[in-house]
Amino acid sequence: MRHTPRMRSPTFSANRRARCSSDGRDDHRARERHDAGRTVTMRIGVIGVGGHSTTNLLPHARAAGLDLVATCARHIERARAVADRWGAAHAYDDAEQMLAEADVDGVVVCVQPWDYAPLIRLCLTAGKPVFCDKPGAGSSAEARELAGLSSTTGVPVVVGYMKRFAPAYQRAREIVQSPEFGVPSLASFTFAVGRGFGDDLRTYLIDNPVHPLDLARYIVGELDELEARVVDTAGGGFAVAAVARASSGAVCTFNLCTTASWSQQNERVEVYGAGHAVVVENIDTCIHRPPERPEHRWRPNYTVGMPMNSSPTISGFLPELEHFRQVAVEGASNRSDMQSAAATLALAERLCRFAGV
Repeated sequence: MRHTPRMRSPTFSANRRARCSSDGRDDHRARERHDAGRTVTMRIGVIGVGGHSTTNLLPHARAAGLDLVATCARHIERARAVADRWGAAHAYDDAEQMLAEADVDGVVVCVQPWDYAPLIRLCLTAGKPVFCDKPGAGSSAEARELAGLSSTTGVPVVVGYMKRFAPAYQRAREIVQSPEFGVPSLASFTFAVGRGFGDDLRTYLIDNPVHPLDLARYIVGELDELEARVVDTAGGGFAVAAVARASSGAVCTFNLCTTASWSQQNERVEVYGAGHAVVVENIDTCIHRPPERPEHRWRPNYTVGMPMNSSPTISGFLPELEHFRQVAVEGASNRSDMQSAAATLALAERLCRFAGV
């Protein structure tokens, strides 16, 4: 679950200052930290310390070259608890105060979709590069506005569509875009999860099916002619069947629901070309089937405890944070910016129109 910190007037008071926590580690910047041979090169604050942030982002920050120095949450007690857990020197319940006082090089924002825009505006105006979890905004209009502000200020925003950074999907994209694969003709995307993604249909469509929609854009090209049937099932949960045409020429189908089980396979991607096919099973296994046998199968060797075989890498969470540092510090080309997020959100909004929400 994501929680959104409050924003207040920048005017300070004694009471507000009492709600900032610091353990006095003011020499934090002077210490160059190393972890598994990796030098930490970017100091970050995090806004939003709910379940997703503390499970999938903060545990991998150090390995990605990010040094957590400040946390910010709606409730100061929660911010302090997370700061203590992950070794951050400061905790806040006010995003503006954190940006004004904490010495950070960038900010990780992980909140509800409708809370992103004001927080990202604050960060960009303060000149702080932003990593935000998907979808990055509550609407495509908000995302386009934030993309414009990012361009105007020259401050980058990386949107955490982590499946773009999952090695199996990267491998699938390389195969699909290779000359020998041929023109993609058919692609299918299944994302079937259990209950728990949004209490209402619109929240689900904006925050969950964006994953396969974004993956389709990443692997087979921009989507058009999207048509869909969206059902709020009688037994509880949502089901979506959609079809679209990709710029590569592929006809794309999407099978999405919240009526599956979290204990079973949740996702599958399959793309056909000129005699070739590529399949990604449950994010970790990529299978290439050329016209002639044998098929080529790539899967992590989980018995070998190396970063490349670890869940944070396979799921894309660690690589997306590494990419944020590379964009913000090294000037790397942004592979998941806010303009791209706006295009994905526009597709999700089209699903909302078919659903009447």
